Amino acid sequence: MKNISPGLIASRRAALLRLPAVPALAALWPALPAAAQVPEPVFGTPGKDSGWIPTPAGMVEAMLEMAGISSQDTVVDLGSGDGRIPILAAKRYGARGLGIEYNPDLVKYSISVAEREGLSERVKFIQGDIFATDFSHATVVTLFMPPAFNLKVRPQLLAMKPGTRVVSFNFDMGDWPPDESVYVNDQRGMLWRVPTSVAGLWRLNFTDAGTNRDSPPHVLRVSQRFQKIEGDMTIAGERLALWDIRFEVDRLRFTVLRNTGRLQRIDFDCRRSGTALEGIMQASGEPARRWTATL
Repeated sequence: MKNISPGLIASRRAALLRLPAVPALAALWPALPAAAQVPEPVFGTPGKDSGWIPTPAGMVEAMLEMAGISSQDTVVDLGSGDGRIPILAAKRYGARGLGIEYNPDLVKYSISVAEREGLSERVKFIQGDIFATDFSHATVVTLFMPPAFNLKVRPQLLAMKPGTRVVSFNFDMGDWPPDESVYVNDQRGMLWRVPTSVAGLWRLNFTDAGTNRDSPPHVLRVSQRFQKIEGDMTIAGERLALWDIRFEVDRLRFTVLRNTGRLQRIDFDCRRSGTALEGIMQASGEPARRWTATL
């Protein structure tokens, strides 16, 4: 998309024109008074990493809903174009917003819309290079950029605070699969939640008073690729597979089956807390036990 062919622009323009207008969003962008001296955005306006092709109004709304935007969020839009995503996040949900845009005319236009909507205190726009701008304070990151850009920015996104939501229109994150998707007129929006790291060899320590003396060693081995978890648990020298693995952001749940004369189901539920895992173990027929684990 860095060099947009006329055919691509024409086909994208035709596709966008077929989308139904959403009055609540479209009303934010009436023509500005001539006295404002701010150029109107032009489809395909070049930037550093992509040309400007606006995210359709219906998709903007659907993606913000999917991300669960609230007044507690700071929404940062990478390549913010005409500013529609941060502005709607502030106007409808009370969030704070920041748009990072390379093209200065688009920045001026976005600022003018925010001013007209009375949102200048909640929404800011800056002209700059995304890769030279700190957006680590965001709780939600939105983007509509080419696949090569997404792969380049992916390490920065994965280094953000666990639980940060990332929303992309049309283009994915390579082999990092989305947690959720939404479809509007056969077009796709995708959501990722930045996961914490739980990979490693964890040695469990039961925190119930006096129980460690009676507990065989428990060692949890976890390998991780984004939100995909694999591993096993060794109890008293017996290696057991992990079943029913569920992992989201910082919470890991799984089950092991152990044969000690009878088949015993043991459920584990834990969260990453600092450098440790903290959780509960529930074996069938026994009271729940609390534990911590360290690497």
